[in-house]
Amino acid sequence: MTDKCVPKMSGSNDIKVKSLRDFKAPAFRDDELVLYVHPYNFHSQKILLLLYEKNIEFTPYVVDLLNGEQYSQWFLNLNPKADVPVLQDGSFVVPDSGHIVNYVENKFRGGDYKSLKPKAGNKMEDEKILLFDQIFSSLPVGALSLGSFIHDDLKLVPKPPFIGPIRKTCLKNNEKVHALLKESIDKADDHKAALLRKLDLQERRKRLVYSRLEYQKILDAVQNVLQFIEDDMNANSHREWLISNDFCMADVCFGLLLLRLYQLGFENYYWSYGKMARIESYFLRFKKRSSYDKLMPSNFEILKDIWQMTPSNYIIGAGAGVLGMAVFAAFAHK
Repeated sequence: MTDKCVPKMSGSNDIKVKSLRDFKAPAFRDDELVLYVHPYNFHSQKILLLLYEKNIEFTPYVVDLLNGEQYSQWFLNLNPKADVPVLQDGSFVVPDSGHIVNYVENKFRGGDYKSLKPKAGNKMEDEKILLFDQIFSSLPVGALSLGSFIHDDLKLVPKPPFIGPIRKTCLKNNEKVHALLKESIDKADDHKAALLRKLDLQERRKRLVYSRLEYQKILDAVQNVLQFIEDDMNANSHREWLISNDFCMADVCFGLLLLRLYQLGFENYYWSYGKMARIESYFLRFKKRSSYDKLMPSNFEILKDIWQMTPSNYIIGAGAGVLGMAVFAAFAHK
């Protein structure tokens, strides 16, 4: 699934509309392991963190989600669902983060490759990781992110990259990408059914997040998940991570969920100031992992993204205005 708001990674300060025909398929060596991603897409981050945890060498290709590259013909041939991430191992293509996790865990195991699965033969751990997988996959992270830009009554304190004028730009970008999807459907021959399902999903999600009542149901669902995990941690205080003392795939998913909530500014809403002390401590441990450092962009990259996503009228008066605040925040929260 593709997050609906992803800061642009390259280009000028003004957001330029590209034609879907402008995108050409990249070329890679046959022996390269290529990951098609966007670094701010939640499901892409899951696979990036997996590969970093296992110390697997790979070549990342950043798909230009802002300008609709996911709807270009070359990418639809790779993944008709038009979602990132996608893993390509030679001629073998694996779409969907869940399938990618299974492929990577089965191919890269033993020796120097640590496993992110529970130890073999532990039925309780197997059942628990299956439970957490079902819980995390049911949470609509894209809708959670988009709605946080709409409902100002939540009084959130967002962090880079989701700050300042970028939040408004993200909302406008959703409309543009929506139009590009419709354009792709009109021109599609082989992939129309999958794209129509994606359009229906996006339209239902849009209706959901703009309703304050419906959006609150998402927030409450997240609250219930966090409280369940907090209670489980209290009952198993000897454990360092979700399943055991070994960091596993469930921790990748949960750590990234906490990271997204933190970046959107929900930490005070959910766990800070002693509301959920176990989760707060867990998140601090998660951020100390070396894979987390590799995942997070540098201050320079954050500032570059902020600058590129900021409309021209903001940039003109940036010295003492909104962009200046964003620049300060990028360094303050790194």
